[in-house]
Amino acid sequence: MTTENIEETVETFIAPGLLLKEARKELNLTLEDISSRLRLRVEVLEQIEADQFDMGKLATFTRGYYRSYAKVVNVPEQKVLDALDQLGKAQIEQHDMQSFSRKTKRDKHDNRIMKLTWVIFALILSMSVLWWWQEQAQLESANDAELIAEVETAKSMEQVEENKTDSLQTEETAPTLDEAEMLQLDTNISELETDSKTLEKETIKESEAPVEIKKEEPVVEKAVVTEDVVMTFSSDCWLQVQDASNNRLYSGVKKSNQTLKLTGKAPYKLVIGAPSAVTLTYKGKPVDLSVYPAGKVARLTLPQ
Repeated sequence: MTTENIEETVETFIAPGLLLKEARKELNLTLEDISSRLRLRVEVLEQIEADQFDMGKLATFTRGYYRSYAKVVNVPEQKVLDALDQLGKAQIEQHDMQSFSRKTKRDKHDNRIMKLTWVIFALILSMSVLWWWQEQAQLESANDAELIAEVETAKSMEQVEENKTDSLQTEETAPTLDEAEMLQLDTNISELETDSKTLEKETIKESEAPVEIKKEEPVVEKAVVTEDVVMTFSSDCWLQVQDASNNRLYSGVKKSNQTLKLTGKAPYKLVIGAPSAVTLTYKGKPVDLSVYPAGKVARLTLPQ
């Protein structure tokens, strides 16, 4: 190759910035026009045309600016990039991609660890909830068994009391009947004596009239009591009622068609063995017990 050919090769090389600048002028475009289309500042476009590179920017961004500029002024992108490579600037280095790849791998690894942590936490939480639920179920079963035992004990005690009451009533009834018969007999004898005396004293004009003494029955005034809690029972039911001071107002078994009226210090704590057999009112207003399932003990507080 001769010296003249070398000089021609050097002279035909055009810098990428100059190539873009000349193409812009041929299209009669200003830097402001290019700036509005590429969304780049005019200072950046001036640096591109002057081939002044910002060392703080990655080569990938710099080459992207040149390619975008080339598209706007209708210059082949590869021609501009080849000229840029001949300058030996804005070349993509391999270690930049490796660094990005390592960062991506590290992010994936961190995400896996985070997911595993959440899975372990969810398992621990599920096991805790399951354990708590089992403990509550066992506690309720123990309470129900205790209440059933109390119900059986209360029923047996109430049966014994009823038997005692029936025996006392039977013993009291017999003397009462005997006294009634004696009273009737005395009355008959008195009448006979009165008739005989009347016959003997026919000459007496004025007879003494018997004086009737009326016994006034004492008047008992009934105290008006306003009951807070009133319960009517359709079948046998065990229950327990406590007031705000934890005083036990009632504990035992009520029979069918019986009524229980209580007054105390609110709020009241009620434990009902068979809520389906109870009609409950509080201060004259009905309380719905249908929400409690049949066969389960109902625990509630009044007022609700």
